[in-house]
Amino acid sequence: MPEIDQECSSLAGFERPTAQSRLALHHGVGYALATPFLVRARRDDHFFTVTLATAKEAYEQAVEWQVVGRLTDISINDGDKTFSISEFSLVMALAEIENTVGAEAKD
Repeated sequence: MPEIDQECSSLAGFERPTAQSRLALHHGVGYALATPFLVRARRDDHFFTVTLATAKEAYEQAVEWQVVGRLTDISINDGDKTFSISEFSLVMALAEIENTVGAEAKD
């Protein structure tokens, strides 16, 4: 279980996700950057932050916080861009499709 940091601060530095955001990938099939993923959420005046190693873990944590923890303003940051849960799932799906198509073309 990842260790969760709790912050009490304002949303002043909180970057809103953009629709054009894309998950950064290396040139080549199946190699994602080794950047930790930061998941942030809030409940009332309390902020929660956790750093995870993989996109899958970050996505799972964000969904868990939304469904079970009833937290709000959940975002996933890949070290470059900040995504909402729905944006992140779309980017993950598109990256998986790109990797699959690239692998088939390579064979």
